[in-house]
Amino acid sequence: MEHRFSLSLVWERCVASYMSWNPRIGEYLAFAVATAGKWLFILLNPFVQVCLALMMFYLASGRRVDPRSWPDVRLFGLALLLLFTCTARPGVTIYWLSGATNYSWGAALWLGFLCLYRGLLENRENGEKGKPAKKGFGQWAGVVVLGLLAGMTNENNIPGTWLLLGALFVFVRLVRKEKLPLWFYAGVAAQVAGSLCMLLAPGLSARMHSATPGCAEPLSGVWDRWEAVPALLLRMHEYLVLPLLLGAVAAWMLWRSFRRNRNAFRPWKIFIGTAAAYILTAYAMALSFAAAVVPADHAMFSATLLFGIGVLALLRVWYGIPAAEPRPRMTVAVFLALSGICVLSTLHDHLLLFRQHEKRVRLILEQKKAGFREIVVPPLVPPSPWCSFIFWVDLSQNPEDYVNRGAAVYYGVRKIFIEKLEN
Repeated sequence: MEHRFSLSLVWERCVASYMSWNPRIGEYLAFAVATAGKWLFILLNPFVQVCLALMMFYLASGRRVDPRSWPDVRLFGLALLLLFTCTARPGVTIYWLSGATNYSWGAALWLGFLCLYRGLLENRENGEKGKPAKKGFGQWAGVVVLGLLAGMTNENNIPGTWLLLGALFVFVRLVRKEKLPLWFYAGVAAQVAGSLCMLLAPGLSARMHSATPGCAEPLSGVWDRWEAVPALLLRMHEYLVLPLLLGAVAAWMLWRSFRRNRNAFRPWKIFIGTAAAYILTAYAMALSFAAAVVPADHAMFSATLLFGIGVLALLRVWYGIPAAEPRPRMTVAVFLALSGICVLSTLHDHLLLFRQHEKRVRLILEQKKAGFREIVVPPLVPPSPWCSFIFWVDLSQNPEDYVNRGAAVYYGVRKIFIEKLEN
């Protein structure tokens, strides 16, 4: 199929999606990229993932990566692995065009907004210390534009933004007793405006009450929401097995070192507080789904990613304090080995299922063209059993049934059956 980018076609699809299905900014990016062709997604997606890891490093350490510094390169590599091992269903959130633009690309806009705030505040502090500080229209335009876009990324990013910026407000105003610049409030106002544009969109309500397979189940009533809390926590931890273990070991070692030598931790108290803020906010973002739907699954991408940033900040402190014994070499080496296996396995699984999916789609279209309303397809070869818990199919569901119900609705056929192979 020949693809030719058309701004008018993209605009029509965006308006239709806003009114009837999905008002997130990632959906509009998906339309633009898909209209141009898959080649654009294949070209841009690795760049976006690297940018996500760079922003994780910046939020965890408070500065940019120095490519000439081995500690910085090492921490950036850990950020890249944490990005993939914190990911809920990487097949959907990273490798698939529509899912990647909705979740990982949307998270990149959201983290970019947070990085901009951190960078502008540090620039302001440099100006107060007598160092040159940049001023002008650019910082206002940056926080307003990125704030508007960040507000339209994902529903659970909204409480995450308010909690993190609220913690920043308390730290600057009440702890340091300093005034915040006007652009701080302008960015917050733009983020609120973007959030309202998304939350009040007709398409959001339509999707929430859709019977399409794969959509989350809306919750109603206090008791339903209360019962959803354990399920949300369990689902979040399901995608955080390796980062959770790494963070627990880092926190335990730092606590032991703190009890031996408290003075060594004084220069790092802000980093430790920042790590705690990221991790607690990640849990709050995961639990915020109880206000609307369950399960959350791949929509937890930003929450689990923020948890990974908190773990990265703890590792930054562990590496930075010479008195923190034992050193993190062995722990990080084990994490590198296990996370490397998981990342390679998910890539293998995605390519395996992608090839089968392409073959199945061709078969469905051929049978539909021939007039069949009930279509028979060959069974899928299952993905790797040792790490499918972080892939795109939930183990509590039948993968064949999950995929085929969605495909039947999408392609407009009555039913899709699995071919029964004789033993």
